[in-house]
Amino acid sequence: MRITLAQINFEPEDLEGHFDRIMDIISEKANSDLIVFPELILQGHPSDLKPEGFLYRQLKVHLYGASQMIYGHVKKHDARVVIGELQKQGDLFRNLATYVDKKGPKHYAKTHVHWTENFHPGGRFKVFQTPLGPLGLNICFDSAFSETWRVLGLNGAKLVVNISAAPAHFPVPYMQRRMQGAATFNQYHVVYVNRPGPVFSGGSAVYDPRGEQVAALGGGMEIRDVDIDLSSADLWRKEEVIFKNRRPLLYRRVASRKKDIGLHRKKRRLKIAS
Repeated sequence: MRITLAQINFEPEDLEGHFDRIMDIISEKANSDLIVFPELILQGHPSDLKPEGFLYRQLKVHLYGASQMIYGHVKKHDARVVIGELQKQGDLFRNLATYVDKKGPKHYAKTHVHWTENFHPGGRFKVFQTPLGPLGLNICFDSAFSETWRVLGLNGAKLVVNISAAPAHFPVPYMQRRMQGAATFNQYHVVYVNRPGPVFSGGSAVYDPRGEQVAALGGGMEIRDVDIDLSSADLWRKEEVIFKNRRPLLYRRVASRKKDIGLHRKKRRLKIAS
């Protein structure tokens, strides 16, 4: 299958032009099996613009119905797209990764909201059944939590897409190692699409189920097609059997809400010593 990595930026000075560019990429790459855009590419990201409410109102005023227009455009071209967008629910805002095909949109809301952001977190990890196979989605800071990736694997994902707006000061190799580790430990393909510089770091990449890097982009704007073999996940899982050999009872500490036992004991020792 062919995946298009659309490593582009949001253009606040030309909203109509920016929207048209997204539409053009979808039209031009409709024959790709999946087109992936970065986090919040439709409205912009608060880290380099304004608070969430401003971004939403800006889009509503200048590009009313933009999401629905994107969905309709995808359906018209029989494309498959992952795109980052903002959703307003009452007074709350959700950071979404939306998968769209001819049947309509399916949404995942970012569950691990970075401390610099003001989004309402989602409460579920989702694997969507698509013509490509089981597809998992996560967003930027979600990638820092290994449990996120494992749950998607346990829920049947053979391909997981992470869309990001990782800033320029955050090391590209670090983000790529996260993705590589996720692919290796969970035996599925990982697609990482970030925004390019100068505010963001670029470095979008693709990894196969063995953790091999299939493709990596630089720091600038770039649109690249990458071919992967989705069936290789099943082949590798038969050769290196991990999931069936798990011992969940030994991992209960991972899901515990208790304070870290080691830290608690350390503090107790310090108190006694003083």
